[in-house]
Amino acid sequence: MSIAAAAAKQMREVPFDVDLSVVRKLAGVLPGPKPLSVNGVRVAASVRPHKVVIEGGGDTPITMPRVAFQIVYPDCTVMIDSGLDKGTHESFGGEEPYFPDEFAKLQRALDAARLIVLTHHHADHVAGVVTAPNFAELAAKTVITMDTADCMMNTPHRSHLKLNQDAIDQFIVVDYPKYHPVAPGVVLIRSPGHSTDSQMVYIALQSGREILHSVDSAWVLENILQVKGKAAPWVKEDVPAVMGQLRWLNGLHQNEKNVTILVTHDDALFNTLTQGGVLGRELVF
Repeated sequence: MSIAAAAAKQMREVPFDVDLSVVRKLAGVLPGPKPLSVNGVRVAASVRPHKVVIEGGGDTPITMPRVAFQIVYPDCTVMIDSGLDKGTHESFGGEEPYFPDEFAKLQRALDAARLIVLTHHHADHVAGVVTAPNFAELAAKTVITMDTADCMMNTPHRSHLKLNQDAIDQFIVVDYPKYHPVAPGVVLIRSPGHSTDSQMVYIALQSGREILHSVDSAWVLENILQVKGKAAPWVKEDVPAVMGQLRWLNGLHQNEKNVTILVTHDDALFNTLTQGGVLGRELVF
């Protein structure tokens, strides 16, 4: 690669300045036992050509699940994202897989959770709360950032998910510059790029295992392993920021063997992690 080409490539990346040692320290600042485990649930899926999921891919179809995660403590649970109802799923058009029984389980888990964290405003992450019949009850224990609040009011992912200020006032709204410990063992990491309000989630378990939920910086683990971004023409990202995040996640994968990376839309990874016992596939209520 020429010097000019290398320089041009670097200009396409904004370094993701996250210090894992600081995140680890912050995971211990809130009182209480750390979580025991993490469960995941697939409530729907999209099927996309590989060439859309990752730059340079082929025509092979890739199943991309829509997943929410549950952090399990000895005496309670915390939900990370809330999935989406069937109506919101269908608003994307086409006939794609939807799993109503799994969404019903997710609804029960949301009702039972002590806390819900929404990582960003996209429909498959927030609609389970926003469209819920008991919205007020769920919103009262749901953490969103000021950036997510702004997106929900002014640039909602689907028009029917648009909220007014009165609705936003029912959430727990936080603002932080870089890191935010939100529960024992759990730290939010500000990561705008996929959307202006995106966050990652670090989870330290009692067992010593660490989990880094990369949310939608990557759609599949392959994005991270190859440090290649998405190629979907409808996705409007801050590409240099996302590429910097993929580079950081790639380094994490290579150098931090105790850290398991979650990727929301990677069906094969979900199966590997559940079959290996790293991730549970049954929610608890």
